[in-house]
Amino acid sequence: MRALPRVLLLTTTTLLTSGCRKIADTFFVVNAETEQICETERNITFPAAAPEAGTLVHIFEFPLGQIGADLPEGRLDTEFRLRLFELDVTGGGADLSGLEYAKVSLRRPGSAEVIRTLSEYRQPSQAFSPTRLTLRGVEAASVAQLAREDRVELVFEAQGTLPSQEWTADIQACAGLKAEVHYFEFIF
Repeated sequence: MRALPRVLLLTTTTLLTSGCRKIADTFFVVNAETEQICETERNITFPAAAPEAGTLVHIFEFPLGQIGADLPEGRLDTEFRLRLFELDVTGGGADLSGLEYAKVSLRRPGSAEVIRTLSEYRQPSQAFSPTRLTLRGVEAASVAQLAREDRVELVFEAQGTLPSQEWTADIQACAGLKAEVHYFEFIF
């Protein structure tokens, strides 16, 4: 019977601790959000594709601004939502209707590891435009500590029949960023 009071004390302490943590997470939170950041890269030159080449890769640097600089220290949850990624042929007479698949992925600057694919495209039976490719993100990528970065990289990959002549294009990307900091550290 002597163990019963000890068990009750430990159980009560555990329940109170978890309850206090939930209250602290509710009241000690800072939220920051940018509805939409847009970046455009103009006159990007793409080389003529060799006959056996079937993949095109372009790294697009995307600024996040200073959203994370003003947030307090603590557990930072970040949601990155790609709203628009548009490639528009501006020179060279390239025809993109031979592209079968394209995707845009998110990664940290200088890293080779992709965090998540944000949007994908599979060519429908009837292409919309031979000179423009538009991708829209569906859901947000949740990445811890991402808002502390000043920029990220969007990796554009396309597969299919690529233009056989050199061509130029503009790329525009728009995204929203939401950050939530839980800055209460409860220590026992």
